[in-house]
Amino acid sequence: MNKTTRQPRNRPRPQIGIASMMMFVLLFAMISAGLFYAAKIPEIQEEWAVLTGAEVEIDRTRRGPQIFFILFTFTSPLLLAGLLSTIVSIRQSWSRS
Repeated sequence: MNKTTRQPRNRPRPQIGIASMMMFVLLFAMISAGLFYAAKIPEIQEEWAVLTGAEVEIDRTRRGPQIFFILFTFTSPLLLAGLLSTIVSIRQSWSRS
């Protein structure tokens, strides 16, 4: 009988470069700093109190622009990454055709 043995392929292992690792560290450091400073804002403290079930008197007249800015600041890296990923995918699909 002829046994066929599978030989392992010599694929390069997935690696991450030092530049991309430094970019991730910088991004996470900025997000952490933003969360730390946002936790000091009274409006955000009120939101956390509401989420945890504490009874808090809330003044809604001054909150809109601040919460919008904070949410945009936190989500902008994710939105940018999604946009860049979409653009790269579209360019790759066009180059294949």
